[in-house]
Formats: sequence, structure tokens, C-alpha cells
Amino acid sequence: MNQLGKIKEISSSSRGSKLRRMLSAELPMIDNLIIDGEENEEIRTATSNEKNISNLEEAKTDVATEEIKENNITPKYNSVFGSVKVKNESDKEITEEILTPNISLENNKDIVIFHTHTCESYTPSEQFNYEMTGSYRTTDLNYSVARVGTELEKYLTNYGYNVIHNQTYHDYPAYSGSYGRSLTTVENILANNCNAQIIIDLHRDAVR
Repeated sequence: MNQLGKIKEISSSSRGSKLRRMLSAELPMIDNLIIDGEENEEIRTATSNEKNISNLEEAKTDVATEEIKENNITPKYNSVFGSVKVKNESDKEITEEILTPNISLENNKDIVIFHTHTCESYTPSEQFNYEMTGSYRTTDLNYSVARVGTELEKYLTNYGYNVIHNQTYHDYPAYSGSYGRSLTTVENILANNCNAQIIIDLHRDAVR
């Protein structure tokens, strides 16, 4: 109970009759003082919030990216090329020649889009919700990375490219072996009268 409540309790008791008469003219003023105090506190709080907002630092642009190692996934790599770090687990050596290829395309009109991890999806929202079949994965092609491939296909087609968009599940029901299955898919596409030299494996690294 606050101080005003205590004063009112005493003034309403029989032993507080004299006090009641004395305070009869004072209680309204005390009420007003407390109300004013609460209003003043609100004003002080609002003023403080305005100062905090005015002191907020605007987001900077053109700031160099920094690698934060604290509370972060430890990077695993065994090769460094300039600013690129590569974890090479193959039996092939990565050379400067591989990283700076001199490629001449005879056919730049036919494009193949596929997805080694077809079920990779995005954070669901109230407007775009879907049923997960794994950690940020779904077999619903409208909400997985395959949908990105569909949109890319539309854009490229509008520019006059011939696009084959393959949406075969390579990571479902099993994630292990995805790359081997997707390689078979691409080889079959190329074997069936497709002379495409531009092949895109479109991913979305779906991690929690």
C-alpha cells in the first residue's frame, strides 16, 4: 500500500476522526500531487526515450566486412586464394589456373538449372507458411529453393534464353549422396540432345 492509501485508511478509522477533519482539505491536494508526479514521470520517460532515439547511430555503408570468431562456427579450410578460403576434400589440387579459367562458350543460349539440395527452404512466416520436412527444408516446391529456380527461369526466358529447370529431389528422402544423384540428373539431361554449356546448381544454405 502506498503512502496515500495509508493516510486514507487512518483517516477513515474512528481514532482518526480528528486527523480526518484536518486532512479533509489536504487529501485532494495530495491526490493532485501524486497524479502530477506520475504525469511528470511519464514526461521524463518520454523525454529520455526521445534523447535515446536522437543518439542512435545510423547504419553505415561501405564498411569492410569483418570475420567474427567469437560465438561463431569455426571456419574449416585448407586452401587460401586471396580472400577466398576453400575446404578442399577432393583428390584434385586447386590451382591458380582453375581459379582464373579462360573459357570460351560456343553455346550461351541454352541454360540448365538444377538443385543438388532441392528441399532447402526459408524461414516460414505468417504470410508464407509451409510444412517442414526437415530443418528448414520442405518438399513443397513453392517454398523451397526450387521456387527461386522457377523465378530465375522466367527472367532468363524473357531475355531469350532456352532454359531447362530440373526440380528432381536429390536430397529427399536421404540427404547423404545428394551430389551423386544430382550429377546423374545433369548427365542424363546433357545426354538427351541438350548442348547447354551453362549449368547452374542453385542452392540456399538452409541452416537453423
